[in-house]
Amino acid sequence: MKKFICKHPWSHFEINNPNGDVTMCCNNDWVLGNVNEGSVADIWNGEGFKASRKRMLDDGAHAMCPHTCPVLQGGKRYENMDWFDELSEDGEPRQNAELNEQEFSEEKTELESWPRWLRFTYSYACNLDCYHCYQREDAKMRVKLPEQFMAELPKYSSKAQVIMPFGGEPFYFKPVLEYLSGHNANLETRFYFITNATLLTDRVHEIIERVPITCVAASLDAATAESFEALRVRGRNADWQSAIDNLKRLGEMKQHKDFTFTLSMTVNTVNCHEVEDFVDLALGLGAEPLMLLVANPYQQLDFQKKYLTFTDSQFEEMFRAIERCLPKVQAQGFKDSETCLNQLRTVLMQHRDGDNIPARFLAKNVARKAFHLLPEQLQIPVRKAVQKARTRRFEKYNAKEST
Repeated sequence: MKKFICKHPWSHFEINNPNGDVTMCCNNDWVLGNVNEGSVADIWNGEGFKASRKRMLDDGAHAMCPHTCPVLQGGKRYENMDWFDELSEDGEPRQNAELNEQEFSEEKTELESWPRWLRFTYSYACNLDCYHCYQREDAKMRVKLPEQFMAELPKYSSKAQVIMPFGGEPFYFKPVLEYLSGHNANLETRFYFITNATLLTDRVHEIIERVPITCVAASLDAATAESFEALRVRGRNADWQSAIDNLKRLGEMKQHKDFTFTLSMTVNTVNCHEVEDFVDLALGLGAEPLMLLVANPYQQLDFQKKYLTFTDSQFEEMFRAIERCLPKVQAQGFKDSETCLNQLRTVLMQHRDGDNIPARFLAKNVARKAFHLLPEQLQIPVRKAVQKARTRRFEKYNAKEST
């Protein structure tokens, strides 16, 4: 297999946990620093980031990243930073990007350029209670990012290509709204918003209307009010129609601001009959539909039985729906959607032969626990072997699909 070098250690700075831990990607949990313990500058050229860049050069992404990473499957094109040449030549984002590209090509591990993609999770707090949320217990602790980081943020906003407020629900937090309200909208830095689409008040709409946007990614997890209520609201103060109305408003905004607009659904036993309906809903709103099989957040057997144990007829209906949906997204030129549908089909085939059987899921859980008991020096070769086996298995299922 040809070694794939991912640019994320050179371009991405992500705080995906309000405890302040910094990673290069939301799909890789290697902690490279913590904003409670150091500044962005200290972490960006600290030992963690330098080690990640060196390992990426030496071993490639397949050796250090999970096989499920969408980037490895050709997805997440919206995270590419290659559009920097659209920016003004004398602007800070363009100059920083050009220096970063040069430093990447020269295989430098200590950089003079700054993050081009900066994602931060101010808090896990949220106005919904989604069935698959891995943040639920942490959200009760009300942990927040330090004031020091929020004060630093404007400095790097002027140099980054993309700033991505994350959550929880990012529009739920006063400091995030204040930061966005105070942002200089004349800067070419673009914003990437992920939202559950239930808190898009007039004030929030005004805020996001005034800033440059690269993408709005809304998560819905359903194509009907019944599924939405069962999977996301569960007693919280939100409803299906308000979410749909807000999504329509985003679709109208997209017409004159020209950003990428996506709508996502995690597939499970409750909504698995809605695959095609969800694609039709998204396309009708002017959004690109993105679907993946839901992950079991805490690897619990009860969750596996309730949401991830499908019948043969459910599998067959999902496979048929995927085939019907592919021409629809292809006609719109939605490449990420096409990649997601193809990957969903492959993952469902693997799931049907593996974790869909509770006994196999339990055996895998035992193996995971045993792995984490191994000394670190023994975990590395085991992880590499598992990654190679998973890659071969993934290639085998892809080969089945093409025949």
